[in-house]
Amino acid sequence: MLALVFLNPMLLWALPLVALPIIIHILNRRRFKKVPWAAMEFLLKAMKRNRKRLRLERWIVLLLRVLAVLLLGLLVARPQLGSGGLLGSRTHHIVVLDDSASMTQRSGSATLYNRAQDRIRTLAEDLAATRNGDLFSVLRSSRGPQPELWKSRVGPDLGRRIGAAVKAWEQSDSSPDLGRVLATTQQRAMAVEEASRTHYYLVCDQRAHDFLTENDKPRPALQAAMAAMDPESEHLTVLGVGGDHPNIAVVDVRLIDQLAIAHVPVVLAVDVKNYGLDATMPTTVSIEVDGQSRVSQAVPQLAPGERVAIPITHTFGSPGFHRVEARLEPTERFPLDDSRAFAIEVRDRSRVLLVDGDPDEEDGETYYLQIAFDPDGDGRFGIETEVVTDTGLAEIDLEPFDFVWLNNVQMPSATMVEKLEDFVAAGGGLSIFCGPLVDSERYNELLWRDGKGLLPLPLGEVDGDPDRPEHAVLVRKDHPMCERLGEVYELLMSRVVMVSRWLTITDDFEHDAAVIARIGDSEGPPLIVTRPYASGGGQVTMFAVTADKHWSNFPITDLFVPAVMELHRFAARRRDDRGHNLLSDGVYRIELDPGLYRADVAMRALAGDGDGRTFTATEEQAANDAESSPTELKPLVLTVPMSELREVGSYEVALNRHDGVPEKRVIARNAPAAESRLVSFNEASFARVYPQELHDRVTFVAVGGGLGSGTGEGEIWQLLAGLLVVGLLVESLLAWRFGRR
Repeated sequence: MLALVFLNPMLLWALPLVALPIIIHILNRRRFKKVPWAAMEFLLKAMKRNRKRLRLERWIVLLLRVLAVLLLGLLVARPQLGSGGLLGSRTHHIVVLDDSASMTQRSGSATLYNRAQDRIRTLAEDLAATRNGDLFSVLRSSRGPQPELWKSRVGPDLGRRIGAAVKAWEQSDSSPDLGRVLATTQQRAMAVEEASRTHYYLVCDQRAHDFLTENDKPRPALQAAMAAMDPESEHLTVLGVGGDHPNIAVVDVRLIDQLAIAHVPVVLAVDVKNYGLDATMPTTVSIEVDGQSRVSQAVPQLAPGERVAIPITHTFGSPGFHRVEARLEPTERFPLDDSRAFAIEVRDRSRVLLVDGDPDEEDGETYYLQIAFDPDGDGRFGIETEVVTDTGLAEIDLEPFDFVWLNNVQMPSATMVEKLEDFVAAGGGLSIFCGPLVDSERYNELLWRDGKGLLPLPLGEVDGDPDRPEHAVLVRKDHPMCERLGEVYELLMSRVVMVSRWLTITDDFEHDAAVIARIGDSEGPPLIVTRPYASGGGQVTMFAVTADKHWSNFPITDLFVPAVMELHRFAARRRDDRGHNLLSDGVYRIELDPGLYRADVAMRALAGDGDGRTFTATEEQAANDAESSPTELKPLVLTVPMSELREVGSYEVALNRHDGVPEKRVIARNAPAAESRLVSFNEASFARVYPQELHDRVTFVAVGGGLGSGTGEGEIWQLLAGLLVVGLLVESLLAWRFGRR
């Protein structure tokens, strides 16, 4: 059914003006005075013969003038054809509501999310008044392709229904991909045959992060979705709701040391970043451990885009899971990123494997290393050592260890090398002390392999003169292995460390290994070199001397203990903490032994309103289930999407053991750091960055700039304007033509 509505209905009161040409016509007929005149008799007779033709001409001109006034009145009233009918077209209006974390910004007494909800209701009311019979859909960005409302018919009560629905929706704290959401929505809209046009509305805070990559390029998924739109039947309107506030945020809390050990000081860092376009004022950040120990640290003034790491040192009193929470001085506009939580698993001790290549030697190759890791025999450094021979290495499981030291090992076997490569590739640390037993050719063949193996650099021949020892020289005091004690190393190494013999380490070619110390001077043979193994692997460090005092006095100097401990801090295996430090769109997953644990797991927020839920672990179906024994207990797998939890911060995970012994873990749930980038993105930015062919497909409507509910579909003002112009031309032409006759 064809419905005719007017966007400016008040102007219809001017339609009686169509009578003006008629009134003027009548008045013109009464303006003359009859005067008898003989010559007129002949003219009157001629006019009587042409009376019908003249009357028809006057009526045609009068009709055209009345029509011109009528068309002018309708034109300013902006009539619009509703859906259906011969001339009308049904449009599918699809609203994508941005409910990401950045929409929690406050604007006055309300959040941007509240303003977005109001704007959607106003849009629905506008469509109900002008596009009766169209289709209306709403979806939230956090829910992706799952719409909240799909293909609802536009009617008089649309505004009321939509307003009530959107007010009931809770906001998420995730960071959605708007390009992916738009693309999946396009695919779903293509199946709607009732509409000939589709109009997309993105109600958001217009953040640059949603439209641009880190290097200020168009987001590929969003650009592809826009390019896929049909310019004749699809359009996107971006309805802004405000934003673009200065913002300083806690973007990360992290462990600086490779691992955390109970009763041993550990270094952490709180990263603070200025996301605004102006410099910040100095402020403070408070760090709280397990809800009790709290310290405050100064945050300096930050330039736009600047990020600073605030270090803290803490000693955890017990092994197990602990929580660290950092919080800036509270702000009113965007408090979500003023705090961040970090869940850390503190270990009882770190295990180190010492491989002795010459165990028959007096004091052994590992004697000084054992003393360095535990000088007083009280375990205060939290490191436990285990000594094996090179033959015993092939039989031992390396998984429990964080660091392996090879000491004058003569000739590693292919099996041993493969085992060590797997260990280092998984993040384990490896240190190699050379010696007279080391077979350089075998090491280069199996461990160097033209730079693809474990060795940082290839080995050569034994060099040096015991009667003329050389000084050691530190050449990279800025290296992470030395950064905390660089000045001390530089001073002591050149004064107290003497090297009499060494195994040549070849470095006369371009390489990526870091030479930490040399022999003799800054251009001498390498003494200590290090290099990370493969991508994401652990560090491999090599010493050109032995771990005992036969080739140098290094192991018996005061420098040996701190050097060994700093190397352990730098290169020991880092236990992956990502499994219990999650973003709001992540998934928490753990495996439970059904012989030890029950399936029910309780999770409770340690801040906020104490959000608590109980989840049930289930058996995970494996590909080899058919081959497993029917009586074999399959592991239980707990999978918890973080989107099902409400609070940001720390959560306590309570596992139910069959023996009743309580076991608790801690996870951290944080909003994505990218949501802190509040800098806005406007139409001018879009025109500058996105391709020209997309500009006509997208309209930006800022706050207070109207609703952008129409792109001209259904309006007939172009037709009326054309008819008006044609009518005026025809009227002028006919009036001139009739007047000449």
